[in-house]
Amino acid sequence: MENIYIKIPAIFQMLKKAEKEGAILYIHALGGFGKTAAVEYYFRRKPHLVLRGGYCNGMLDSMPDIQDIKQPVVIVDDIAPITDEKSQKYIRDLIENADKQLVLIGRTPIPKWIRSENSSKWILSATEKDLAMDAELTAKLLAAFHIAVTPEVAQKISELTIGHPVTISMVAHRMAGGKEFDAEVIEQVQLDLYAYCDHAFYDTWDDELKHTLFSLAPFERFTPRMLEVVAGCSNGEKVVAKALTISQAITSNGNGTYQMQPLLRDYLRYKQKTTLTRPQQKNIYTNAGLYYESEGDVENALFCYSQSDNQEKIADLLVQNAMLHPGNGHYFETRHYYLNLPRELIVSSPILMAGLSMLHSLLMQTTESEQWYEQLKHFSEDKAVSDTQRREAKIRLAYLDIALPHRGSKKVSEIFKSVAILCTNKSIKMPEFSVTSNLPSVMSGGKDFCEWSNNSLEMARMLKKPVELVLGRFGVGLVNVSLAESAFEKDSMDAYEIMSMLNSAYVKADTKGKPEMCFTAMGIMARVHISRGQPQLALSMIKDFREKMLAGGQNQLIPNIDAFLVWQALLSGNVQAAEKWLTGQAPNENIDFNILERYRYMIKIKTYIALGRLEEAATLTERMSVYCEEYYRNYNQIELGLLRTMIQYRMKLGDWKKSLEKALQKAYAYVFIRVVAEYGTALLPLLEQAEKIDVDKTYLKKIIAATKSMAKNYPAYLVSPVCLKEPLTETEKRILALLCTDATIEEIANSCDVTYNTVRYHNKNIYRKLDVENRGEARLKARQLGLEDGLP
Repeated sequence: MENIYIKIPAIFQMLKKAEKEGAILYIHALGGFGKTAAVEYYFRRKPHLVLRGGYCNGMLDSMPDIQDIKQPVVIVDDIAPITDEKSQKYIRDLIENADKQLVLIGRTPIPKWIRSENSSKWILSATEKDLAMDAELTAKLLAAFHIAVTPEVAQKISELTIGHPVTISMVAHRMAGGKEFDAEVIEQVQLDLYAYCDHAFYDTWDDELKHTLFSLAPFERFTPRMLEVVAGCSNGEKVVAKALTISQAITSNGNGTYQMQPLLRDYLRYKQKTTLTRPQQKNIYTNAGLYYESEGDVENALFCYSQSDNQEKIADLLVQNAMLHPGNGHYFETRHYYLNLPRELIVSSPILMAGLSMLHSLLMQTTESEQWYEQLKHFSEDKAVSDTQRREAKIRLAYLDIALPHRGSKKVSEIFKSVAILCTNKSIKMPEFSVTSNLPSVMSGGKDFCEWSNNSLEMARMLKKPVELVLGRFGVGLVNVSLAESAFEKDSMDAYEIMSMLNSAYVKADTKGKPEMCFTAMGIMARVHISRGQPQLALSMIKDFREKMLAGGQNQLIPNIDAFLVWQALLSGNVQAAEKWLTGQAPNENIDFNILERYRYMIKIKTYIALGRLEEAATLTERMSVYCEEYYRNYNQIELGLLRTMIQYRMKLGDWKKSLEKALQKAYAYVFIRVVAEYGTALLPLLEQAEKIDVDKTYLKKIIAATKSMAKNYPAYLVSPVCLKEPLTETEKRILALLCTDATIEEIANSCDVTYNTVRYHNKNIYRKLDVENRGEARLKARQLGLEDGLP
């Protein structure tokens, strides 16, 4: 291959900057990025001395007396393999004492030994991004080999090769003779690159590093402990430290995890497949599965066991997972493994049959769920089955009677009582069941418990003991949280009493119960503070709780805590924070609709509305409605009805008043106020225009009063991203201010000292500029534009 060099502006700018400012430049990147070529090309007309490190002996090839060096530029190439102390000291002396332009080149970030403690020298750093070839440079390099490509093809080659000059040169070689850049060329270049890696990287590593990287090649990220389990080394930290100092094959993510360079990882995966036997490859995956299993990473453990064809471990892990409640079990994520289990294996295990029944319910496949329930029931009655197995089957049936999502909660109180008797008489322990499902609510938690709120005190008295027996630690604090949430939703108790119950429940759950109940208590406390116009206190509580859960390893709660924080951001009008969450963390219902993500879906709908993306909000609202109606999620149905109302109103489609009436009627069935009032500014004008809807008038007055309070405290919540068609005149502003009150046209005319018809004329202009049709819409638009408070 011809010796061709294409000037890369980014690295030349770095070299020029270092030369101008008298700074030392350290260039580090993988082999083949043209580090040495760039430096030698830059200094091609300037005398320079090149010193090189040796991979074999770890020493510089030459160490002339510094005072005797005549050249104005000294280049030290291949810094990474230098382990000889004398050579290292020589380089430090060069840095501190030589009156030379100094350029250091290596494959790793700046080694710690480079700097002395008292060093005052300024070292600039250049990396692969300064050496990588973009589409334009890629086209130039190909043209130098007489290969002409379109800008689109050049862009594709640049992306696939990560701008790696050596790989691009290989592409040119394979495209010689007029070949197209196609799948065949890509495959040939890959093999060329792997051959290059053999001598450029692999042959320079010692046996320990080879074995380590070989073992880790299949895995995107790893830890030193994983290295010990998978590669069988005794000190993972030591091996990682060694790898970091002699090669840029491994980079640190800064959080205790490491990853391999993509180019080298692809090469090593190829090398692994072509040199290791199938049993050796299986052994690597089996060990990795053991590591992930020990870390509680079920998904990755199952993947590794599947790669090693270890069906026994897959079954064992799925059984363990099926013993967890849906909020903690990875049912949805591992569904493919469950659904691919042999039927004969499933029907021999009560736990797996229960797991399949739960899984199908979570997948909204209720017929299949009930079929597995019946299969389990037959198993529990089969005299040919051992007593132990039949006992396990009965426990699982009792659990499913309480926990199956699609069955709702109408008969759950009776089931709790009967299961409690079973627990007492048979001395059995129920599988874990969380009534909150990692959500900040009991009312709308693992199941919908709105029906309980109509007789909450009596239900608490009747179910306190049964709940404690059946739920164990998951039930600690439940009664107080349930009573407090019911009272808060109905606005039927003093805030101090509600907070007292919630704090009592929090302390009990924190010391004797589960963090899931702590989150629920904390979430309701935050809502109480928000309702009282104390958003900062609510925000600090949730942020502190999040830190506590992270420190305690309760990662299952973090997604919903973050969603709660997004809701708080929306309340304050911080749509940018919500949009960032939407694009980076929110679940994608278009890929997989997961009913366990219902809370985050609700926050997602609100974010869509705040961003004015009403079509997307409407689509997700209707998808959620199907699930909530089929699964008796009454609380969510109320919220979805209110969201649908706002969407229809803003899109000017459908009968929004009918949607509002239906939502309010459902809320009135439980005398809930807060679930409606929390929509504040976004809903208030619609409530004020809905005087003729069929809802109890006393209840409606309470709703409007509570909603006005929220609108006053959070005027920017879910407002439309709107702007004026044209500015309002001073007279129009004054009349709009009066329109936002209950003043009549006559009263406005008298106040402005104009005629009735003049006010009507100005009203028309105001409505046109605001793009509204009536006074209620004008009030809403004035709030959304931030005009209401600033009007004269």
